[in-house]
Amino acid sequence: MSNLEFKFGSEDNPKGHAIIYFEEFDEIFASYVINFPIKGELSKYIPEMFKDQIPDEEMTKMVFPPVPEKFNGNLDSLLKITQSRADDLIYGGSINSNDTTSAMSKLNALANEYSKLCTDNEFNEIKELIDDIPSSEIELENSKFSEMNESELLAEVTKIFGKIKFSKDNNEIDEIRNIKKDLQIISSIIPENRKIKRLLDYVELESNNSEEIISAYISRAYGLMNEDYIMVKEQEDLIKKLEKFII
Repeated sequence: MSNLEFKFGSEDNPKGHAIIYFEEFDEIFASYVINFPIKGELSKYIPEMFKDQIPDEEMTKMVFPPVPEKFNGNLDSLLKITQSRADDLIYGGSINSNDTTSAMSKLNALANEYSKLCTDNEFNEIKELIDDIPSSEIELENSKFSEMNESELLAEVTKIFGKIKFSKDNNEIDEIRNIKKDLQIISSIIPENRKIKRLLDYVELESNNSEEIISAYISRAYGLMNEDYIMVKEQEDLIKKLEKFII
């Protein structure tokens, strides 16, 4: 477990790009961090005369701006930007904007921790793909979900979240991981526009309305399956409303 405080997204499935924000009284300061999937040495692209000024090491991430800048908006608008871009949103605590050295240091510490989390997750995902998720079409066809129709799959999704709630209440972390595997398998079978995979972001998110959001996504999927586009619109409006207050 990391010390990062995710306000949107999950440390179990970091996106690789995040907005890190801080507070100073009622003002918000923010920066953006990207963890590079492809690493490289920056010195290779610098003119020879400046190479001595560049660290001889791989560049694994970028933070910009290097010092948190004032965000012209409130927390709701920052969250909307995060959601529309599918970024992670991380709260960094409070800062003194006049103390740029301290602000930069705090930002870099969080960016380094986020980058490490992303890198560790890459290895974990590979292991999970090998150990947990069917690694071939043959294995997928042999799973218990392969012969189910969409209605049956959505019923399984509803059951899965009932199991997850029970496991969370009993602090059964390993069991939650096993149950999430089933959800990942179903999301790979069911039509992508049902957005079942999106539910993984809310499985372990500690929020009062995360269960309502999950329920709305499932109802939306049923609406699409039944071509009930009035229901789809109602659920999408509800999701937007609930996600505004996810923090």
